[in-house]
Amino acid sequence: MDNDKRMFLEELALDFDLDRFKNLTLFEKFKFDEYITLIYQEALFASKEGLLHLDKSPHYTKNKTYTLFAMLVVNGTKFEVLREIVLNYARSFEKSDTYYAKISIMGIGIMMIMKGYTPDAIFNYLMLLLGRDFLLENKKYSGSPCAYESVELDLVDSIEYKPFEGELRKLKYDMLALVRLSHDKGINYVSEVINKTYDNDELKFFFNMMNVQTPEMRDHLFDELKKSNSRHRRILINGAYAILDKLDVVSTHYLFNSIIGKYSRYDKASGEIETEVQVSLAKILGV
Repeated sequence: MDNDKRMFLEELALDFDLDRFKNLTLFEKFKFDEYITLIYQEALFASKEGLLHLDKSPHYTKNKTYTLFAMLVVNGTKFEVLREIVLNYARSFEKSDTYYAKISIMGIGIMMIMKGYTPDAIFNYLMLLLGRDFLLENKKYSGSPCAYESVELDLVDSIEYKPFEGELRKLKYDMLALVRLSHDKGINYVSEVINKTYDNDELKFFFNMMNVQTPEMRDHLFDELKKSNSRHRRILINGAYAILDKLDVVSTHYLFNSIIGKYSRYDKASGEIETEVQVSLAKILGV
């Protein structure tokens, strides 16, 4: 195993509360192998057809959460952004271990596919999250995933997301407008707008803190700042980072939705997003 893959496994143990899988009931664990099987079959498809062709898989629309993550991969979303989106959705479920586990399995699985792990390695890693004793004593799993290659799946979309809040919606489109402006006019221009025109002291602070010449330090500062439990602040922090890291508007839109806890329509046209971005941009610039 190369160092990148080894480090990724270590990061998973830090980023995700994998102990929460222990709280699942036996019934839930038996149902979870369908989600793991979906990821396994998609990993097999990607190994044959290519990562960017996941939307051609017969299972692409089997589950809304999976479809959203796979769509982001197909659209070329940066790995680091996808990871943030997965983690944001996972942390939305502080009380439900079931929802947390479903998001984690889907998200970790799609990230492992992106990282190039083999399908059997992905399947066995995810299965082990359900517990060694469960696999041996209850599931009677042989340790070989071959039997799951052609299993028919009957997944139910049962994850309930929080309602889209109006105040956060306005803030989201303001930040997307500033991201758009940074692409059109450059970082220095947006810096002037943030510091002199857009009246938000917290955004000024987060933007100026991360607007440093050393990318590694910017990433470290972002990791420290984003630990806030306030969704309002996390949108500001991620907005500032998106500007400085030159993220595209569409990827940032999905990133913000994951912070809010809103389910994202995977088929939403980018033109719909851009129209609302332009409205917010006009208000910010007073034109």
